[in-house]
Amino acid sequence: MLFTACASNQIIEQERSETFIADINSFEVGKFHLYTTLGLGRAKITDFYVSFAPRTNYILLKARIGIDAVEVGFSYPERQSLNMARETYILAYESDSIPNVKANKKNAISKGQATVAWGSLGLTHKVTTTYFTNYYYLEPKKPYFRIKFDQAEEKEGDKVNSPALSIYISPSQWEKILEACNQEHLVELTDEILAEAEEF
Repeated sequence: MLFTACASNQIIEQERSETFIADINSFEVGKFHLYTTLGLGRAKITDFYVSFAPRTNYILLKARIGIDAVEVGFSYPERQSLNMARETYILAYESDSIPNVKANKKNAISKGQATVAWGSLGLTHKVTTTYFTNYYYLEPKKPYFRIKFDQAEEKEGDKVNSPALSIYISPSQWEKILEACNQEHLVELTDEILAEAEEF
């Protein structure tokens, strides 16, 4: 009598949710050139490589900033919150009603949480930290949408603080980011990978 293990190897599909789309590796969805600042430093153009992680439904922005590699992660609910803040920013920009005042937590458009990983030789440290968004004039007549990440101490390991990072996004840059990082588009790309893998 012969027995096979085929039944035990059957693929069990997990339902899609806010925290899971598919059991596949992260893949790149775009590259963006955005202004950033570290601490009190001046704004510099940074190349961000943006990828999507279907296993967690996270968008990950990776860059080399100063001596460190840095990766910022946003969950699906946080991306929805950011999109609402973006809409507030765009409406204010289009109506020319953005005051040139010092940007801080008191006049924030939104607040939330994100993951920040960093390290000089790779992503060796990781924390969950808070962030807030607001308007920020990098130049006269150019109010950017700023995402400012609070420093947070790593609870294990070296107990070092995450970078004091700010990212600045213009209205036209937001359009490109939305096109690449729209949730429906990300799911479509995921399904394309699944379909290719399952071809027989």
